[in-house]
Amino acid sequence: MRLHISFAAGFILVVLIMAALPARACTVVIAGKNTTRDGSILFGKTEDDGGMQVDYLWRFPRRNHSQGAFLQANLQGLKIPQRSQSYAYWLDATPPTHYSNMVVNEWGVAFGSNGCQSREDPLEVLEEKGQIEDGGIGFMLRIILAQRAKTARQAVLMAADLIDQYGYRPSGRNLNIVGPDEAWQLQMVRGRHYVARRVQDDEVAIVANTFSIRQVDMNDRDNFIASPDLIDYAVERGWYDPEEDGTFDFARAYSARDVHLSNSNNHRQWIMARVLNKGFPLSLEEAEIGRMPVSVKPDHTLEVRDIMNLLRNHYEGTELDKSEGHQYSPHHTPHTICRYSTHKATVVQQRSDMPVEIGTVLWRALGQPCQSVFVPWYLGTQSFPEVYTRKSYNRTGKSQTELLDDQATNAAFAAYHFNFPFWKHRETDVHTASGLFHALGKMVDAHYASNHERVRRAFDRMENHALQMQPLVEKKAQQLYQQDRQKALEYLTDYSYYYALDAYEKAREMNVGLMTPNKDLP
Repeated sequence: MRLHISFAAGFILVVLIMAALPARACTVVIAGKNTTRDGSILFGKTEDDGGMQVDYLWRFPRRNHSQGAFLQANLQGLKIPQRSQSYAYWLDATPPTHYSNMVVNEWGVAFGSNGCQSREDPLEVLEEKGQIEDGGIGFMLRIILAQRAKTARQAVLMAADLIDQYGYRPSGRNLNIVGPDEAWQLQMVRGRHYVARRVQDDEVAIVANTFSIRQVDMNDRDNFIASPDLIDYAVERGWYDPEEDGTFDFARAYSARDVHLSNSNNHRQWIMARVLNKGFPLSLEEAEIGRMPVSVKPDHTLEVRDIMNLLRNHYEGTELDKSEGHQYSPHHTPHTICRYSTHKATVVQQRSDMPVEIGTVLWRALGQPCQSVFVPWYLGTQSFPEVYTRKSYNRTGKSQTELLDDQATNAAFAAYHFNFPFWKHRETDVHTASGLFHALGKMVDAHYASNHERVRRAFDRMENHALQMQPLVEKKAQQLYQQDRQKALEYLTDYSYYYALDAYEKAREMNVGLMTPNKDLP
């Protein structure tokens, strides 16, 4: 009885602390291909939102569309012409959020974002000025790009065209667009101003929830794509004075000042830089006055495991760590990368030297990554276990193959996404992977000092095995692919499918095992 009372008290404390901490603190890291051991581009991202969240995986097939069809691009009624064919894609959905949804299409182009508050005027002001048409583009932007783009660069150019025509709806956002060959950061301001920067092959981009692009070379079309009046508009608005400010700095000019200087952002950027390069020259005090660069050159070669660990960081080994060696939950420390509001973390591994179905892998951890396990989902996977998908969008009355096929199903998709019936699908529903890993994280946090290491040891064994097996799995998949592509996809489907089920079952056993002190976990 004492154990149950203690756990309940701890769980309530965790919930209260979580409610008090700032939410929407997504963190992104993108490693260029020359910084990694296998030549892959690594795209790591956490999703952090307040309140109760759920996460489900969906796969939408390639579709043909009738002539004259339209695509509903927002909830306000904006409709744009549909292409004759839309590419297949995965949607890692977090209903009812607008932007905590990762998308990866059949060409391996992945999309994930960070909210960034800008200095631009409110939406209604820009609508009056004609800078926003029919509500502007927003939630559906990444889905539209996934349906239409074969490369990251092509997606950036398409996004620029859409923003030029309709305007961007939110205050600001960093949309990371990462393919097997190159990666881009598209930083958009409400209205019709944006800049995209290609992540260089020898650097690692670090992003929190503020604009990060600094210098912009408007003449370098290989590495920058920007609205033509980006600098002139900043001068016009009084955000940039060439004589006083010197070289144009996009982040400084367009970011909301209080957000750009917020410790929630600069502390996360600073710790990423310090982990990636121990000789990173900026002090914490310099980071706190908004001097963080767009990227860092790592002092060691990176692997998938390094990005996983970075997404699990709580400032260990620095003055910002208040957990006293994990005697207390590090999630009590504000502004950590892995925090109470983290409900999902993903590392997208992109290799261009093998078929995209094999070369693109989504390593996905549900809940807080420090007390979860990264499951490898190969892009060639054709189906997902029900516990990862059970709260389906087909409750709209449409099957998954019908969704997003025309303007009517787009409307149904959007209506369901933003009116998700949480009273039926609570995050504590342990019959779903999302709910189960969430519950496990809260149980660990209730007694972090005694529970964290037990869970970490068990999940580390599982992750280490997956990373060790990866070359063998991919070698066999490529051999099958040369003989029969469908057999290779079936093999990858079985591998990811049963690994994911194993992770779910282990999490169930851990939830029970943590009730017994000192018991070894599976």
